Amino acid sequence: MGVLIRAKYAKKEEVKYVGHLDTMRTFIRCIKRTNIPVSYSKGFNPRIQISFALPLGVGITSKSEYFDLTLEERFNIDMFIAELNSTLPDGFRIVEAYYPEETKSLMSLVKEAVYEITINDEIDFEKIKNTFEKDEIIIEKENKDKKIVSKNIKENILDFCIKDNVCIFHVTAGSSNNLNPNTIIDVINKYVHHIEDFEINRKEIILK
Repeated sequence: MGVLIRAKYAKKEEVKYVGHLDTMRTFIRCIKRTNIPVSYSKGFNPRIQISFALPLGVGITSKSEYFDLTLEERFNIDMFIAELNSTLPDGFRIVEAYYPEETKSLMSLVKEAVYEITINDEIDFEKIKNTFEKDEIIIEKENKDKKIVSKNIKENILDFCIKDNVCIFHVTAGSSNNLNPNTIIDVINKYVHHIEDFEINRKEIILK
């Protein structure tokens, strides 16, 4: 069956415009260059058995991305990190790895995330605070049927605070109840002020 290893990695400024599929291809290509005993699928087209957590939007950096990789056998964790980091391009960095006890799929474990939104424009941060303290924060979005529907995203915001020019949002995440950080930008643009000079960083993906 193989042995599952879970790796946490950072996606930095240099590669923030690399999309999710290209990120996956980059890791697969780099893993093949190492001596890590990777397990391949069976059949006519064997593939590395790897799965990633919540996809990261283009233009967003992160300190907390995850992937699960199936190995043929246990491999020294320090060597795993060192070998992979030696092949990864600048901007990608493995920061932690471990052998998880649970066997659930990685994506099913993603429940929450923390985002840091740094705003460099001149803006009234008190007005941002007041906007996100309201009981209702209504946005309009297109559903699967291509119809425009209204949604209250307040239920997706578990906590938030502002430190200087950085807004920190603790939100629901995952396949079924995910709040995209760009939606937060849309709210600021609509209810506070249109911003152009900002950066989004995923500080943490919370697995449960």
